[in-house]
Order: sequence, then C-alpha cells, then structure tokens
Amino acid sequence: MGSSLLIAIVAASFVNRQNIIKNKLPIRPKEEAQGESPIVTTPKSVLEIADSICQEAGVPFALVKEIGQNESGWRYIQNTNGGSDNGDLQVIDQTYWYWYDRLELKGGKTRRNYLKVGIYYLKSLHNKYGSWEKTRFAYGRGHWRTSDTWTCLEEKFMGKIDFTQYDK
Repeated sequence: MGSSLLIAIVAASFVNRQNIIKNKLPIRPKEEAQGESPIVTTPKSVLEIADSICQEAGVPFALVKEIGQNESGWRYIQNTNGGSDNGDLQVIDQTYWYWYDRLELKGGKTRRNYLKVGIYYLKSLHNKYGSWEKTRFAYGRGHWRTSDTWTCLEEKFMGKIDFTQYDK
C-alpha cells in the first residue's frame, strides 16, 4: 500500500511538472513587468525557409515550390525505392555531401541543409544551362538527357511546370 501511494505521488508530480513546462510561453521580463502581451515566436514553415534560401541564392521560389511538390509533396521523405535521395527536394547522397562541403554547412543531414543543398544545386545547374527547364530536367533525371529521350512519366512531371514564367 505504501509503495502504491509513493508511486502515485511521484507520477502526479511528474505530470504536474510537465504541464507547467508545456504551458510556459517565451516572455521577455521587461514586457512582463510592463504588462504587455507576451511575444510568442513560432517556428518558420518549411516553405518560409525554402523561400528565404531561394532569395539568398537567386532561385525562383515558385519553381522550387513546384519541384518540392513533385519530388516529395513537401513531406521530407526518404526514397522508398532503395535510392539514397532524401529531403523535400529529394537530393541524392553524393550530391548532398558534395554541396554540404562546398557550402560549408554544419549539423549533418537536417531538413534545412537538404533545402539549401537542393536550391544551390539548382542555381549551379541554371548557371551551367541558362534555362530553368533544362535545369529542372537535369536536376531530376540527369545532365546528359535531352527532351526527345524523355519517358511518359518525365513528360508528365515536366509538363506540370509553366517554364515560360521562369525562362523569359
């Protein structure tokens, strides 16, 4: 009986402590003293992060948004077909680690790092080809292929993007 009571007390204090921690809001002391509303910061969405990286790199965010939708549906997934591509933009390991080192990133395989690698890789392909359409195809299917060799699936995913808004 005594041990059951002790377990119940410990469990209750743990639950109470967790509720206190969970309900704390980030408040700056000066604002609290002045009676102002607390400032609650919310984490940026993956699309907001991608947009800021696109602005930094000079890559059209709308295009990256479409690529992410096509590649992963913006669900940061690992390839289920046995490949090594990961992240929202489905970057393969070899490309990831090359650009990770080149961009001097830290922290390993994070969602943000995958976004940064994918976006800067797109930028480098655009510098090489001068066309967002060719860039998109090279990114997804290889540099050596031309549009006359595309499969039905490749034509389908390439046809979803209106490249006239990017290649003017």
